[in-house]
Amino acid sequence: MDLASLLAQMIREGQFRNLATDVRVQFGPAVQPLLGATLLPERSTLNEFSETEIRYRSILANSGTRYSPVQLKQNGQMVGSFSVILGNQDIGSEFTASQMDALIRMLNVRADIQAMSELIKWSDLTIIRPLIFLNEKHRWDAIVDGSVERKGDNGLIETVTYPNPAGHRVNVVGAWSDPTHDIWGDILALVQVMTDKGYTVNRFITSRKVVGFMSKNDDIIKRTGRLVILGSVSETLSGRVSITDINQALSNDGLPPIETYDLRYQTATGGGRFLKDTVFVMVCSTGRDETIDLGPDQGQRIIPDTLGYFAVGRPAGQTEQGRVLKINPRLENKPPHIEGEGWQTSLPVITEPEAIGVLAAIA
Repeated sequence: MDLASLLAQMIREGQFRNLATDVRVQFGPAVQPLLGATLLPERSTLNEFSETEIRYRSILANSGTRYSPVQLKQNGQMVGSFSVILGNQDIGSEFTASQMDALIRMLNVRADIQAMSELIKWSDLTIIRPLIFLNEKHRWDAIVDGSVERKGDNGLIETVTYPNPAGHRVNVVGAWSDPTHDIWGDILALVQVMTDKGYTVNRFITSRKVVGFMSKNDDIIKRTGRLVILGSVSETLSGRVSITDINQALSNDGLPPIETYDLRYQTATGGGRFLKDTVFVMVCSTGRDETIDLGPDQGQRIIPDTLGYFAVGRPAGQTEQGRVLKINPRLENKPPHIEGEGWQTSLPVITEPEAIGVLAAIA
């Protein structure tokens, strides 16, 4: 099979389209899972719509007589709405002539499946994942900062601002790197803010750097029971405790374990972190689940306790919602090459702003 026939077959079979629309890619590869997708999973939406959020609170029922009508409790719900306007993202990539020569060598020895695999891998790594990674960055920007800044190489800058309840995103006072600082007190204070609003914190997410501060904190070491008394001197055998020890101490206080998240993304000029290494994020149970349809014969994946969703709309020139991947062979050009383009229309939507707590400026 020649290269033109191979590409035509892949396009005809929908292999590139299936890669773009596969809902599983939002969670990242197994070795580098994207935690943000477990908080704001993708959902197909219109490009512009009004999000009406109804959040129910459980209140006590009344006693009644056997045949009396039920007693309606109007104050058992809270209602709010806001307008959502999705943004647009895109990326292009080129499969070069030298890469094509490698494919042609595969085809000359009838390694058609391997050649297809290389094209899918290139499409995934250079087009689909950059879009997925941008989505993940936007998720954490919305969660941590309460805003998303949309930037383009053409100078485009747009800022989307989210509800930011007072007292839910606070800069810590004092240095967590100071072993005498009351880190536990900072954590408990923010947990109490959300507890007072009827929420239960069920996830702690932070960086290994922050966990490192915690592991050498005097009070936390005492709470883990790893303190050793040597005469008049108190010390730990290693000078620090493990995250397992810290999580056990958190469990003793009825708090969730810490999840560390240090995944990075790359840009043309450097890179960055999806989650800043100077924050400690708290997420509450919301009772809201998102059901992800994995496709025929794949079943469903249920994402529990979501903070909202990542809205995916209809991209420019398309009739349906979802990411777009277009492969354009330029085999008659000099040098011959393959052009790939990907684009989408999307935005994180947070429907439970009071279920988020962030301790920031940790140093």
